[in-house]
Amino acid sequence: MDMGAGNVYLPLVFTNKGSTTCTLTGYPGVSLRDSAGAGIGAPATRRGPTRSTVSLPPGGRASAALHTLNEGTTDTPCRRTAERIRVYPPDSFDAMNVSVRSFRVCGGVFEVEAMRSGTGG
Repeated sequence: MDMGAGNVYLPLVFTNKGSTTCTLTGYPGVSLRDSAGAGIGAPATRRGPTRSTVSLPPGGRASAALHTLNEGTTDTPCRRTAERIRVYPPDSFDAMNVSVRSFRVCGGVFEVEAMRSGTGG
């Protein structure tokens, strides 16, 4: 998703697969991995204010947006292409690895926004 010239946003969607309501507050931890599982650059930095706690009933969804820049927006080179995004839900030590197609961080910008209700990121 490209919202504004040079900006790229990718929503990370979390779904409650459990049988009871859960809550998410704050920011997920996000880092990039190559096909061998090695890290690519520093983890995403937090962007914007923390929002209210999101309550997810079973099957409910919440999201957080990743932000980077389009290639060529600045003189800062892009990182290597990621094959996976490693995500830690807020306040969790259990990571999930999400397959991605050709996600690259460019312009020296890799940010994650706080959790919000819905899937808009």
